[in-house]
Amino acid sequence: MAKRRIGELLVDAGLIHREQLQEGLNTQAAKGGKIVETLIALGYLDAEAFVGFLARQPGVASIDLSKYEIPRQLIELIPREMAVEHEIFPIDKLGRLLTVGMVCPLDSATVQKIEERTGLRVKPLLCAPSDIRSAIERYYPEPAPGQEAPPVTPTGVEVPDATGIRASIRLTNVANLIRQIDTLPALPETVRRVQEATLDPLSSVRDVADIIVLDPPIAAKVLSVANSAAYGFPQRVDDVGLAVSLLGLRETYAIVLSAAVVNVFDKSKVFDYRAFWVESMCCAAATRIIAKASGRKRQIGVFSGGLLHDIGRLALSEVASDLYGKVDQGLDGEELIANEEEILGLSHTEAGHLLAAHWGLPIEIAEPIRFHHRPELAVDAKENVAIVAIANLMARALQTKLEDSGPLLEAITPSLAVLGLDRESAEAMLDEYLNMREDCLRDSLI
Repeated sequence: MAKRRIGELLVDAGLIHREQLQEGLNTQAAKGGKIVETLIALGYLDAEAFVGFLARQPGVASIDLSKYEIPRQLIELIPREMAVEHEIFPIDKLGRLLTVGMVCPLDSATVQKIEERTGLRVKPLLCAPSDIRSAIERYYPEPAPGQEAPPVTPTGVEVPDATGIRASIRLTNVANLIRQIDTLPALPETVRRVQEATLDPLSSVRDVADIIVLDPPIAAKVLSVANSAAYGFPQRVDDVGLAVSLLGLRETYAIVLSAAVVNVFDKSKVFDYRAFWVESMCCAAATRIIAKASGRKRQIGVFSGGLLHDIGRLALSEVASDLYGKVDQGLDGEELIANEEEILGLSHTEAGHLLAAHWGLPIEIAEPIRFHHRPELAVDAKENVAIVAIANLMARALQTKLEDSGPLLEAITPSLAVLGLDRESAEAMLDEYLNMREDCLRDSLI
């Protein structure tokens, strides 16, 4: 068995087809990595099935299990005591940047301790807490009383630890996803030029409009947003210059940015791009209602935060299309996050935040992307997060009638408190959104 390649053994065991193995080998040749991890990332090989396969093999030690483990030198960057105390685990190191999976990635004090200990810049990431804890148990085994801690990497394993290897594979897949997200194409030059013009006190509305019209797809999105029920301008807006004048320079930049981001994924293999834009526009329209009701009508970034709140789903579908295709897209909220973490090891909210950092999106947009399902965790831009969190739930309650809105109103109560709104205000906002919903759906299809 030791003389045969692992891919051939998996084919013989019926875990993958030969065509899938060949595609995996082609992908491995183009992108590098290990064939098992590549097959799992492509969605062709189930991690649990692979672990079971290893456990059934006679003389399993003849398979180099270290190929499916996180490198020892990476584990040694963080001592056992720190990993156990703070529930953290090193996932990847690229140059001077160390990615660390954390049960609480907003713990800035722990991040600082890791940076002081390692001398590296730390990127904290919320991964499946169960994976982090399983990896800690596997790589930092507890010593017996009176003994020193055993080696951080298991050796001489006769039968693989299924839970530990599953966690290792998922966390390794997270590292691969991070690197692939960081290689997604840059946003078009239009975004940079509009931003510069917006910040230039000498720039006029006409200057910004002249930049936008040179990029027809983005110009079309700006006009569609300007004509949407969310803004409710009294006349039809057919001129980009008029749209910029009505929207204002900063709001125009945010919309240009959002349109450019979404357009990057218009060839998504998993998502219906048009349906995604419709859902995004409905959420963005709801943010306008909430912002107005809470006296924050001019708050920058909330509309774009609504447009981009689920951009992580598109990012994951782009970098791991077959694997993300196994995620149940009918789920929402914590159930969706749990399903994503089980299959990929990374949620769409964390993937979206990684993408926001990759593209340098402002914090007013990046924070709602990360925390719209968990607004209580927000540290910065709390008001924007609260608005988008409420809007997301309102937009997804497509079949809700006002008289049946009890559970929805209960769910948004904490975010209402952040904005200083009460239940009566929430009912009025929901009523306005439900009355506007058909217009929103129509506008999204323009």
